[in-house]
Amino acid sequence: MDRLHAAVAAYLRDCGVPRAARVLVAVSGGADSMALLHALVNVGQRLAVAHVHHGLRGAEALADRAFVQDWAQRLGLTCHVADVAAGQRDGRSPEARARALRYAALEEIRAREALDYVATAHSLDDQAETVLLRAIRGTSPDGLAGISARLGERRLLRPLLAVERCVLRDYLVQRGLPWREDSSNLDLRIPRNRLRREVLPRLEEVHPGAARQLAALARAVQLQREAGAPELARALRDACHTGDGGVWIDADRLRCEPAPLRSALLADLLVRSGVGGRISRVHVERVAAFLDTARTGKQLSLPAGQTLLCDRGLFWLGPAAGPSFPGPFRVEIEAPAPIELPERGLRFAWSRSAGCAPSALALLLPAELPGPLVLRSPRVGDALCADSGRGPVRLKEVFASARWSRRERARAVVAELAGELVWVVGLVARPWRPGAPVGWHLVARPMLSAGGPGC
Repeated sequence: MDRLHAAVAAYLRDCGVPRAARVLVAVSGGADSMALLHALVNVGQRLAVAHVHHGLRGAEALADRAFVQDWAQRLGLTCHVADVAAGQRDGRSPEARARALRYAALEEIRAREALDYVATAHSLDDQAETVLLRAIRGTSPDGLAGISARLGERRLLRPLLAVERCVLRDYLVQRGLPWREDSSNLDLRIPRNRLRREVLPRLEEVHPGAARQLAALARAVQLQREAGAPELARALRDACHTGDGGVWIDADRLRCEPAPLRSALLADLLVRSGVGGRISRVHVERVAAFLDTARTGKQLSLPAGQTLLCDRGLFWLGPAAGPSFPGPFRVEIEAPAPIELPERGLRFAWSRSAGCAPSALALLLPAELPGPLVLRSPRVGDALCADSGRGPVRLKEVFASARWSRRERARAVVAELAGELVWVVGLVARPWRPGAPVGWHLVARPMLSAGGPGC
């Protein structure tokens, strides 16, 4: 079997991809993707072709599209073309923007056509360039892992990641197979192009096999990450949970972890938040320092429109617009029907047990209620009814005295009886009439949060 065919077949076998699986192969028309296309055909994989037209390079890009469509037809394969507007600026580099749009388009085609995987033609040289580029930009240790050989959650395959680019070109030349050249690859203002054309060739002169050694470094870091994955997952469960459109971080729990695990966890969170390829060691260090020193209300701006917000003992990582807290609600309740408020993480049940004592989680009520009992969100101007001769206490002061965070206030539930506020669930309950006989107890119990623990 041909060397390239053997490498691709071994990769698919190791990843558990059966021959019957339908793979969407991304083909730009360049040498690497054309070699991948022909290799997959030759190993008997079921295929469809995808070509993403980025709206750049004018007639040259249109010719690339026609070239790919023609070859798909020759091979008897369906060709799906996606048009994206990579020229529209959005704060990202042109390369990062085109990459994000390309992957989104490929996944959209895969899902729409009910295909099993997407395969891209990243080579060993691409891996070496990525590791070197991240290293000189100041990456975190995890950044040296480079390009992943497979991303299971995105059903993404990279069968050529251990194959040199020169092997791919030789494969095409020996078979008389054509490919297209992208003129933008000659633009040395693009850092990756300059590394590819000027830096890596010099490194190969200094140390033959430099590209292979950089790829080996990436693989070693990937294996190290895989070995530490269970511990990282445990730390994520302990210190973080998803919610409100982002991730909440318990800085006190995070400080209990060893320094290397803390750094790995923060780098992982930044990747998950969408910062992605823009992560550097500096970003991880800035986030770590912010978690140690920030006061309530302070924010740290991060790349890709992300932010880190301090909310008393917790920190929220997510889009710059901030947490998307649950909206206001109002519901009337009657004994003995229980009620659940999942967005507030509370379940309410009625009881007639005589021994129940008043508490922050239990409201004492008369047998006959003087009016509707309402559970609702707090409102501006709310005040808790009088207690022991004192006047009403403004709810704002109650929250401040309890040092409730912005997150806790957004989920607060109060009870109103006959127009009076009698209960702030989790903080304080006032008897409807002191000394009056008690007929009912309304008890609040916590539920698991909708987001669940962990990240």
